[in-house]
Amino acid sequence: MKPSFLARRVAAALCALALLGPAAALAGEPIVAERLRPGEALRLDGTLAHPAWQRARPHEAFVEKAPATGAAPREATRVRVLFDDAALWVGVEALDRDPAAIRDDRVRHDGVNRTQDFVVVYLDAVGSRSAAQWFRLNAAGSTADGLHTAADDSEDFAPDFDWDGAVSRQVAGDAGAGWTAVLRIPFASLRFREGRQDWRIMVARRLPRQQFHLLTSVLIPRDAPSFIATMQPLQGVALPEDHAFLTVRPGLTARRVDAGTGPARNDTQASLDVKWRPRAELVVDGTLNPDFSQVELDVKQLAGNSRFALFLSEKRPFFFESYDLLRMPTEALYTRSVTAPRGGLRATWRGTAWAGSAFALQDRGGGLVLLPGAYGTDAAEQPGSTLLALRARHDEGEGGFGFLAASRRYDGGRGGNDVLGPDIGLPLEVLPGGRWRLRAQWLHARTDARPDAEGRLQRGRAVTGELLRLKLQRQGEHGETLLTLDDVGEGFRHDSGFVNQAGVRRAELFHSQGWRGGFGPLNEVFATIELKRTEARAGGERVEDSVRPGVYATGRRNFEAWLEWYGRARVRLGPGLPLQAQRYWSLGFVMTPAPWMPLLEASADIGRLVDTAVPGGGELRRGAELATSARLRPLGRLELEPRLNLAWLDGPDGTRRYRESAGRLLAIWHFDARHSLRLIAQRRALWRAAEPGVDAADEAGRTTSLTYAWRRSAGTRLYVGAGRDARGGQPASTELFVKLELDAGELRR
Repeated sequence: MKPSFLARRVAAALCALALLGPAAALAGEPIVAERLRPGEALRLDGTLAHPAWQRARPHEAFVEKAPATGAAPREATRVRVLFDDAALWVGVEALDRDPAAIRDDRVRHDGVNRTQDFVVVYLDAVGSRSAAQWFRLNAAGSTADGLHTAADDSEDFAPDFDWDGAVSRQVAGDAGAGWTAVLRIPFASLRFREGRQDWRIMVARRLPRQQFHLLTSVLIPRDAPSFIATMQPLQGVALPEDHAFLTVRPGLTARRVDAGTGPARNDTQASLDVKWRPRAELVVDGTLNPDFSQVELDVKQLAGNSRFALFLSEKRPFFFESYDLLRMPTEALYTRSVTAPRGGLRATWRGTAWAGSAFALQDRGGGLVLLPGAYGTDAAEQPGSTLLALRARHDEGEGGFGFLAASRRYDGGRGGNDVLGPDIGLPLEVLPGGRWRLRAQWLHARTDARPDAEGRLQRGRAVTGELLRLKLQRQGEHGETLLTLDDVGEGFRHDSGFVNQAGVRRAELFHSQGWRGGFGPLNEVFATIELKRTEARAGGERVEDSVRPGVYATGRRNFEAWLEWYGRARVRLGPGLPLQAQRYWSLGFVMTPAPWMPLLEASADIGRLVDTAVPGGGELRRGAELATSARLRPLGRLELEPRLNLAWLDGPDGTRRYRESAGRLLAIWHFDARHSLRLIAQRRALWRAAEPGVDAADEAGRTTSLTYAWRRSAGTRLYVGAGRDARGGQPASTELFVKLELDAGELRR
């Protein structure tokens, strides 16, 4: 197959750009770690009372990141680092002149956010500046952790690492009042290279007062390519000679299911998770019969007026190792495409120049296989399958390149899907106006698993296709610019990734220009503009286009607001059908009204929207899509998070033709730092009036789950839960389960 004209031009451009060197890295003052002496043993009590802490050199050169980058910090913060043969110890003194204002709500694991006082430690033990593990501890002792990736400059709460922390209130004195935090991070939980000690660290502190402040241990300029680009060196750490680690975590789940159509079914399922680290650079993970009954339910989404498949975030623990390596310009590996794994094996390598991950998974299936088209996403039934994938990446400063290969073979000789191709990231120092970065990915797909008339996959004639994505981004002191170009062939399908539209060429341009200070209660104001155009590759027909001007502002009390006008948002629902010119306002806000309501957010699209159910290309109708959610803390131990999504469309005569809602209530009671009770209640309803060519619909469903959790550590946990699923017209099903996970190493200790 000959490459397209666009692909050839892009390849030539990438070769030329590869000659450009990475931007010079910024470095802050090093933080020096002190080794514990023989016989010294620290207690994880949240205090810095042990004499060893006083030997460690304090780092207190904190600066403000937000709202005023580079300003003197509002409060003093000191960091000290110790280590022994097993773990890194980080102690933080968070001084506060108004200790009564400290927000110390107890929240669930990974519920620590900017509405609470917290400290967070970022560690890049690989030294590549491409990703950093982070460990967050709030003033009540609640924890959160995850990965921050430089490529898309975002944090992911999904990965869970084995670590622990404790806090203590600090009594007023010569040193000041406030609180202290101690984090113990085992070396077994860190990703580092053999023989390389170019570790990097950054400590940050959040102070949510009338004005929300973020302090960091090193200056992060506004035009830095990412939040973790300027992490400072961590010096003095000496690893033990033997740092091979083995973690074995057996699990047992007992379940009783009553489907409402016959006798109840009892089931017992044993599972096993193994993590082996024979070398510093290599981690091997294995899983057998994993059970995800304790995983939080997916939030219900509105899909009654959507043409394309909806993206779901990953919440299952096995898929989190090497999660940063899977970040690419496209969602080229979408682990939610694995529905019910029987077992899996994964090896992750992080060397001096290269990093990579290879894995094999057996999937029982039962979900859907996405069949992307230019005007919407179809789906086929997903049979059982075997997935093999390889991801490799070479990082060099702020740039680098990588490669992906994925092969999925369906059981019963039903054919398969193969995808492979390179990606590249380059800093562009030759362009004016700020720090520019180019990211690009090219993928080739071959598929011979084709749907039959009944929506089941069967082996058939092989079809090939290509995907090309270019992203050019500028991050400047007063705004940003993002240009995205997509070229997706008609025959492109990625059964192991998330591609919900194919056979199109797309161009998107976004630009923002901001002003800071001098706006009364507002901290900053940005003017924005987005241009978007999508064409079908077959015939060049316009699929959609839009021009979207807007304004965005931030202010006190964690305030963010935006207003955008879609004055020309045209969409075509099928080949040869008319373009429907939508016109609507998009607006929303986020804020912290009070300590008992640390977060309130709402958004809305209001105006003339297209009803995709009307035959002949849809019809423009007055309507709206609304979303609102809140976090409520009426008591220090109670978390309440209500959420409501609504959508409706009215017919030409003003009567309601379509209505959809999705509501959710999450409530968690924390008995203490290790024991909690979680309730999730969800309801989704869809109603549509009968019209010529449109069938009437009246559907509703309710899902409720109640789970008690005891968390001793990341590896030893107990869950006891019950769930009920009721869908309109069908018997309700109930489930009771008990799940125990054990860390064999902890039992030996």
